[in-house]
Amino acid sequence: MTERVDNSRYIRESLATLTGHVRVRVLNCSADGCLLEATGPLAIGTVGNLRVSFSGREFEDTIQIVRCNPVEPTKGTHHLAGKFLSTSPPYAGTFRYVMRCDLGDLAGWLDTQSDQSHA
Repeated sequence: MTERVDNSRYIRESLATLTGHVRVRVLNCSADGCLLEATGPLAIGTVGNLRVSFSGREFEDTIQIVRCNPVEPTKGTHHLAGKFLSTSPPYAGTFRYVMRCDLGDLAGWLDTQSDQSHA
């Protein structure tokens, strides 16, 4: 860890990282970001890695929390709006990629499941 303090004699830099895990549920997603549900609030501006399991695979992208709204105050449930921060195009292994490429497969799977439940 380094610290930065401006002084006429020296400059000291401070940099630290705090990590934690927050379980979320993906409610909605687009090419720009996603709406998440969490059991507690996160500060606006928080940056983190969103790791999602989908179709037996794990995908990851960096997001920044841009909105946090309480939904059920008695349960502590919050909706979090996350914006994707990546500067690279979606590639295999990113959540943005699976949202763009595998949605057709997911839609077919959902239709099949729906048809079976009505039979």
